[in-house]
Amino acid sequence: MSFKKNSNAVAGWPQGRLFLGFDVAKAEVAVAAVGKAAGTSPGRALRVANTPEALAAFLDELGPERIRLAAFEPTGGYERVLHAALKAAGAPFARVHPNEVVAFRELRGIKAKTDDLDAGLIAAFAAEELARRGLRPMVEADEALRDLVGRRRQLREQRHGETCRAAIATQATVKASLKAIIAALDEALADIQAAIDLHIESRPALREMAGNLQSLKGIGAVSTATLLGDLPELGTLTGKEIASLVGLAPRTASSGKTTFRATIGHGRPAVRAVLFNAARSAICHNAVMKAFYERLRDQNGRSGKVALVAVMRKMLVTLNAIARDNQPWKHQNA
Repeated sequence: MSFKKNSNAVAGWPQGRLFLGFDVAKAEVAVAAVGKAAGTSPGRALRVANTPEALAAFLDELGPERIRLAAFEPTGGYERVLHAALKAAGAPFARVHPNEVVAFRELRGIKAKTDDLDAGLIAAFAAEELARRGLRPMVEADEALRDLVGRRRQLREQRHGETCRAAIATQATVKASLKAIIAALDEALADIQAAIDLHIESRPALREMAGNLQSLKGIGAVSTATLLGDLPELGTLTGKEIASLVGLAPRTASSGKTTFRATIGHGRPAVRAVLFNAARSAICHNAVMKAFYERLRDQNGRSGKVALVAVMRKMLVTLNAIARDNQPWKHQNA
């Protein structure tokens, strides 16, 4: 349904400032509200069309000044209209990780799952968890660069798949088809890369940041574009926080006298992928990272894989410091 101003749809919600939870779908958004920081149930959920006009009307009717915090999950791009509407209204908002909402659902013992229930759950999560953490304002990403970087990644994955199929193809017609598609993908990749380079080069702040990041040996143009597009928080968090956000903070597990191997995961897999390749290059060509890797492997007895992940984390923390200080790496000649 659409949302029309003066519809009084929010009349039954709690008074005062509210924590809002949005469950976003392609056509519409379910919205629920919690009035206190903890211990209250969400008010009746509303449905708003996922269009700029309907969301703007809803926020205008509610009053942006009443929003203590609005929270939503990423939903493959469908949340961008809501993101833009909240930003235009000047309302504080946060994008929450789905895994955290799943854990919160399990903690509350909720089995049923509907859009309205999910909106209420996100509102309660904002009130009970996000408010307690005192989250910083959401860091705005360069949406155009993120789209370009994402498209480049999609094309690379398609090309890899077609290349693998070409390696085992036996029929001449199939080989010719695969060859033509690979050529088309190469052309599309070149066009996308040119657009990425132009986007960065035409913006002085991005151009300067890209140059500083690439002063760390092992970081190239692809790694830099991915960091700038997919990790806008770079330079705004502590080293531990950025490692946790990307999914490079080790998660320890033990029970009694048994200690299990620490694992990493979740976070930003695209960023981890480029850091993996960057670390492989760095342990060959970057004297500082190479010495760090060899010390872990040869003196501390770590496996090559564990040592490489440690290099990835060290490079990420270093890149975070470079972005924070807006200065090149101090060991450029290493």
